[in-house]
Amino acid sequence: MGMNPEQITCWVGEALKMGNQKKSAIGVAIIVGYITVKKCRNMIKIRAEKNKIKQKVAGIKEKKLNMTKSLENEGVLVTPARHAILNLGIKELVENLRSSQLSPVAVLKAYQARALEVDKEIKAVCDFITEADDWAKHLETIAEDERGPLYGVPISVKECFLLKGYDATIGLSSLIGHPAADDCHLVAALKSLHAIPFCITNFPQTLISYSCSNPIYGETVNPHDHSRTCGGSSGGEAALIAAGGSLLGIGTDLGGSVRIPAHMSGTCSLKPTNGRIYESGQRASVGTGCESMANGVYSANGFLSQSVDGLVLSMSALLKNPEKMAREDWRVVPLPWREAMFNQGKKLKIGWYDQDGYFPATPGCSRAVHEAKTLLESNGHEVVQFTPPGLGRLAELELDFLFADKGYHALKALDGIPLDKAIEAFEITFKLPRILKFLLSPVLKWVSDKLYHFIHCGPELSRDLWVKNAEKDAIEYNLMAAWEEGGYDVLIAPACSIPAPPSNYCSWLLQAVSYTMVYNVLSCPAGVVPITKETSGDQEELSKYPVREDLCYRWAADATKGAEGLPIGVQVVGRRFQEELVLHVMKEIETLAKMKE
Repeated sequence: MGMNPEQITCWVGEALKMGNQKKSAIGVAIIVGYITVKKCRNMIKIRAEKNKIKQKVAGIKEKKLNMTKSLENEGVLVTPARHAILNLGIKELVENLRSSQLSPVAVLKAYQARALEVDKEIKAVCDFITEADDWAKHLETIAEDERGPLYGVPISVKECFLLKGYDATIGLSSLIGHPAADDCHLVAALKSLHAIPFCITNFPQTLISYSCSNPIYGETVNPHDHSRTCGGSSGGEAALIAAGGSLLGIGTDLGGSVRIPAHMSGTCSLKPTNGRIYESGQRASVGTGCESMANGVYSANGFLSQSVDGLVLSMSALLKNPEKMAREDWRVVPLPWREAMFNQGKKLKIGWYDQDGYFPATPGCSRAVHEAKTLLESNGHEVVQFTPPGLGRLAELELDFLFADKGYHALKALDGIPLDKAIEAFEITFKLPRILKFLLSPVLKWVSDKLYHFIHCGPELSRDLWVKNAEKDAIEYNLMAAWEEGGYDVLIAPACSIPAPPSNYCSWLLQAVSYTMVYNVLSCPAGVVPITKETSGDQEELSKYPVREDLCYRWAADATKGAEGLPIGVQVVGRRFQEELVLHVMKEIETLAKMKE
């Protein structure tokens, strides 16, 4: 069957023109045969891919079992001595490491043990980095006055980053058995600062989701409620950190992928401005030789941590030598850490909004902003209501840019491999014939304007992409002009419209994360810090949520029911390249919230 579909269609068409029923029947039989053969080949290929997955998973399972045996002390993984290490905050831990009160090996083993222990429940770790033990031993030979700012700190790494000798599959089984030849610049830089990458964490297939599952490593669940997602796409990072199996990790953020899981799992995170730190180094992003790449919005590498202190430590350490980063990655601006901006002595003017006018935030997520507002006001800051103009359209434009190819390249990469529920909506939407989209559109628009835009997102012609890019530019300038006119130092906003939902909702509620997406389009630095939990009062207030206005709103309300007790974060947003000020306000909110407790 060396013929392509166009040749077959032409043949059948000619047969039909001849009016010969026999030849027409042959043509139909050829079409049916072609489809049957193609499906059979696809099934055989998927079966082979599943065998690859099975072998990889078996190898990792054996590695985890051997690690468990080597770390156990009379059947106990987290011994009292390790528990004491795990209880230290990152600043105290670093002080003890740098002064040799604790050894890198002891700290590494404590976090390996805890990660193995919690992984049994939440399934956040894809693999452990075998070489970490040797790196820790080597660090013990370094003199105290030569120790880097991250000396001995174990760091978890999202699976999409290139690590020498390890796969970066992003959930595509076709990438199994293709380990990276070298560490990416970010991982290499962290190692040069004497951090210890020790494990690789889970993610959703293709990374374009805020759930956290894929056909290779399975599903990571929320450590606070195993029936709900931990968030994504840096979900394994957030879940592991929230469960105490790591205290600092690196992730990526294209639409909220370090901020959403931090909000849903109860950790801290920071998405820097594009170009503040390394941009390259992750599969399917810049600098790694991708065959295709979205235009108009780009992923940023970022950090997740148990506390704001961890974010400050990692960012300030990397930015000690921004010239080196700029030489190694041309996208990086050689701008050093500005301590004076972080240690603000003045009172700030802060804008706030609890609704973006596009996707309504549920009561708990709205309340989180008001709690942050009250805390900041109590500390002497001026906090003024300000909803930036054009937020809803920016969220729609992000989807237009991400899916400008109408799913062509994604479907090509996903052909013949096992698919996951994390991308269910994308698969259905991209494969839906244009005629069906046309026929369904009137009903869909009546039921859900959000779903209508989702199935039609992306321009039809390349010339239309220029128009959308111009629209984005106009909104960006208008929004930042309004920000400047108001004189706001930073903004506070919801981290998401909903707390952690059951994972089956995520694929169909992509627009629910509009609160983070817009700051990827704007490339503003943005971080998330935990501030509250969903309450019974929030659950009661759900009765006022506008479920009749859009089917997606009804799903959002349904997804939020039963979320009582789950963490909720607040988002802090700054102007481009003002990460230090964002972290300053995050630290203040974190401190004030703990004092209130």
